[in-house]
Amino acid sequence: MRRAITTDGLTLTVETLGSGPPLVFAHGLTGTRRGVLRQLAPLADRFQIIVYDQRGHGDSRPVTDPARYDADRMAADLAAVLDALDIPRAIVGGESMGAATTLLFALRWPERVEKLLLTAPAFGETPNTESPRLKEMAAGIAGLGMPGFLARAAERQRDLLGWSPEAVAHVAESFSAHDPASLAVALQTVSDWQPFPDLSVLADLACPTCIIAWDGDPLHPLALARQVAATLPHAELHLIPTLPAVFVQPTLVGEVYRRFLLPEG
Repeated sequence: MRRAITTDGLTLTVETLGSGPPLVFAHGLTGTRRGVLRQLAPLADRFQIIVYDQRGHGDSRPVTDPARYDADRMAADLAAVLDALDIPRAIVGGESMGAATTLLFALRWPERVEKLLLTAPAFGETPNTESPRLKEMAAGIAGLGMPGFLARAAERQRDLLGWSPEAVAHVAESFSAHDPASLAVALQTVSDWQPFPDLSVLADLACPTCIIAWDGDPLHPLALARQVAATLPHAELHLIPTLPAVFVQPTLVGEVYRRFLLPEG
């Protein structure tokens, strides 16, 4: 089921799938709710999966005001999604940018969090080292348009990074789902996020937590995932193959979360 909700003067597109205990998940920067549904497919038979296009992304209202990409305001979007569906408490999760907004949500409303699912944390207490590259991507979209930017990006992914055609196609599909101007502002703004003054604040979160990470990706540093896992009182860290592998086989993520949430199988 798909519906639109209003939060902070913006419209977000929300989609639900399945039935059971509610599980709401926020995608990452440049991602969409559809990508999350692919990742969480292994859980759809046991949970009510709730996904939404974060502000400025996908089918949600485009956002070109940098001030609206505030991490705390985006954490409140998650609360608005739950409120619109009359859900007081849920399993909550997020990937990359979504991991940051999910953690901020959990810190503000811990009583609404049953368990935490975090994929590839990217933003912590220090600047992300890939911020300059994200800003270059924003400039590329603004200067070349989305088709021109994606053509240049595909060359880098194939020739420099050695990504498979399937992984390259996934990136093109994901980026093309967004309003170009909105995505450019999101890349320019979110790249500077430092949502936590000190990661030690996460020690107050007592809920069981599963963290997924991979190595060799400076945008989603394994060191940050390990630091978050070490700080949260009841967290376990699971390593999976590289980011391009997730693009090609998204259910790798859902399979880890299924084992965490349903240890009996």
